[in-house]
Amino acid sequence: MLTVLIHGADDAPAFAQTLSPLVSGAVEGILRDVVVLDTMGEDVRRVADHAGCRLASAGEVLAAPATLKGEWVLILRSGERLPENWIDRVVRYAGGRSAVAAARLPEPEPGIFNRLFGRSRGGVLASRAALVAAAPASGGRIDRLVRALKPRRMRRGA
Repeated sequence: MLTVLIHGADDAPAFAQTLSPLVSGAVEGILRDVVVLDTMGEDVRRVADHAGCRLASAGEVLAAPATLKGEWVLILRSGERLPENWIDRVVRYAGGRSAVAAARLPEPEPGIFNRLFGRSRGGVLASRAALVAAAPASGGRIDRLVRALKPRRMRRGA
């Protein structure tokens, strides 16, 4: 059901922090694939390999987003933490939305800077169909893809 794309992985401890809550998604059977994009650090590569992640470039993935295993894709920046109830939120959202919807999962504890200045953080959940539609506007870059998806903040009940 779900593929996770992790970008910006240049620090192994921050990367491991992002991977940790994904284990519960694998145990629950909703996580099909984790792809680590554009990593250069040997420590991150080693952690990714031990965790069973696939390594790829953003350009490769965005050139062929239809080849991702999950029907839904969660885009995370390395170091971001998922909320404790992330699995329930993803399942509820994906089960009740159209194939082109995109939403931003909130950080579990947004920092004061983010609260004051409204800086958007947290993972972006989008259907694979939405990625296919937005990929041409990305120029092979994840930050442009996220902007092209135009994710809305996920409501508390979703």
